[in-house]
Amino acid sequence: MNKPSDSMRDDALGQALDAALARALVAPKLPAGFREQLRAAAARAGETGATRAQRLAAAEREHAAQLAGLHSGYVRLRQRTLGTLIGAAFAAGLLINLALPWIKAHYGNTGVYALPAIGVAIGLGLSLRAWWQRSSLAGLLPWQ
Repeated sequence: MNKPSDSMRDDALGQALDAALARALVAPKLPAGFREQLRAAAARAGETGATRAQRLAAAEREHAAQLAGLHSGYVRLRQRTLGTLIGAAFAAGLLINLALPWIKAHYGNTGVYALPAIGVAIGLGLSLRAWWQRSSLAGLLPWQ
């Protein structure tokens, strides 16, 4: 249970903390003319005569417009990403179709298996590089 001495001790600790923070943290200086600019902004806000409900409705309209802009940007980004993926897949298929006869001519029938193996090796190399950059082990090497 809380005893009277506990609450007095908490008050004393709170006051000591407040005093230490007041000594450690210095309030920043206000720019010149800050108070006048603040009063002018308050006066301008009061001159509009808008009620709280009108200001709330205006803020909600602005929020809805911002959300609509974000959504349209997101949809455009998804469409561009999908287009890029389709284009890259088409280009990779065309490249493999053109490279396959050359690979068979130089490496025989087993050369066809080298193409997926090279792709896997490249993918593993890129994945390991990304993992290594985020790993805490990367800081252990002197050349990193």
